[in-house]
Amino acid sequence: MRKSFQQLQEQLKFDELMKFLDERFQLFTDPRANNSRYALASVLKAAFAMFSLKSPSLLDFKQQTLPEQNNLRMIYRIPGEIPCDNQMRAVLDAVEVSAIRAVIEWIFKQICRVGLLQRYRYWQKYVLVSIDGVEHFSSTKVHCPSCLTRKNRAGEVSYHHAGLAAVLVHPEQREVFPLDFEPIVKQDGERKNDCERNAAKRLCRSLCERYPRLSLVVVEDALYANAPHIRQISGYGWKYILTVKEAGQEKLFKQFESRRTSGQVKELVRVDEKGVEHYYGWTNQLWFGEKATDLKVNFLLYEQCAKGAETKRWTWITNLPLNACGVEKVARGGRARWKIENETFNTLKNQGYHFSHNYGHGYRNLASVLALLMLLAFLVDQIQQGFDKVFQQLWKGLGSKSKLWEMVRNVFRILMFQKMELLYRHIAILYQLQLE
Repeated sequence: MRKSFQQLQEQLKFDELMKFLDERFQLFTDPRANNSRYALASVLKAAFAMFSLKSPSLLDFKQQTLPEQNNLRMIYRIPGEIPCDNQMRAVLDAVEVSAIRAVIEWIFKQICRVGLLQRYRYWQKYVLVSIDGVEHFSSTKVHCPSCLTRKNRAGEVSYHHAGLAAVLVHPEQREVFPLDFEPIVKQDGERKNDCERNAAKRLCRSLCERYPRLSLVVVEDALYANAPHIRQISGYGWKYILTVKEAGQEKLFKQFESRRTSGQVKELVRVDEKGVEHYYGWTNQLWFGEKATDLKVNFLLYEQCAKGAETKRWTWITNLPLNACGVEKVARGGRARWKIENETFNTLKNQGYHFSHNYGHGYRNLASVLALLMLLAFLVDQIQQGFDKVFQQLWKGLGSKSKLWEMVRNVFRILMFQKMELLYRHIAILYQLQLE
């Protein structure tokens, strides 16, 4: 029987998602012997719980009260004890990154069933997806063959792991939803640009394979404004809004200025209610470059000028049509690229998830597996923030998510619950919050 819209929404609550994660983790291939002390699914759920509860370290997570042990068993569906930090690292090191990426894909498709795409559709049938790289492990001593390297001014070598994330964004929506995460490895190249560009080829191919029905407007920084990348994403039928800088695209900017001098650049000026002036200058069908004579792009300049403030300037290329009716929307879409920095990476690093903390490196996949499990916990939190009314009311009542996470951890340590929703409701009682 087909499920109702309300039933589909119920499946997005935390406790229902944990049922799904339990089922999916049980299907993971375990390369270890059958008599292993800790089941792979239990270790995966334990690592997910650590990030879900915003625990600052593996060692801290291992130190549990009796109520915590009960809540991990009932809410996070973890039977038995949690392995120590070294045991957990050893087990997770052998997990295939692709298996966790598939879990993120499945969860995203579930939220699409309750109308997410209608809410996030930005240009006709298209949605905005921001792509950017982020570092998630760094050390001057620990390293592996896949580690990226860098030298400081003193000549000291440091090693790090990084990845390329793709996140669904919208200028008018607070929530962002991760779609995929592609590890960047040393074999991608010696320079940062080469590394990210090579990883981007794999990431975009993966996005096309995992989400074949998703029509994307890809928003990226100037690193990705190159002919091979543009040809790849255009070949998938996607649109793009890419930042361009004069330092790397001198001839493109000269074409624009030449057209502006001859009066071929169209312009639009708006002054908003705060007195801020918004200037748009655009032209279509510029040659992208001498080595890409077959490639033409549309060019948009946007300037923002407030009284007494320095003028801010942005420039993009796009394959979206530029006209007086659409340039403002294209500019807003281009600026929405920053949501992957502000609402995603900054949240993971500075708002309780401890993304910059080195939870472990391993010998094979551990660093990337831990990054993906943290991204998975972040995705589940974004779903609660966007779809769970109890969570939304509790968040509003407490005033900040940091206070909410703190209360969840505190109550989780001292009281026993069958479900996370019951824990949420208990916090509401403590603060005398009336839930609808």
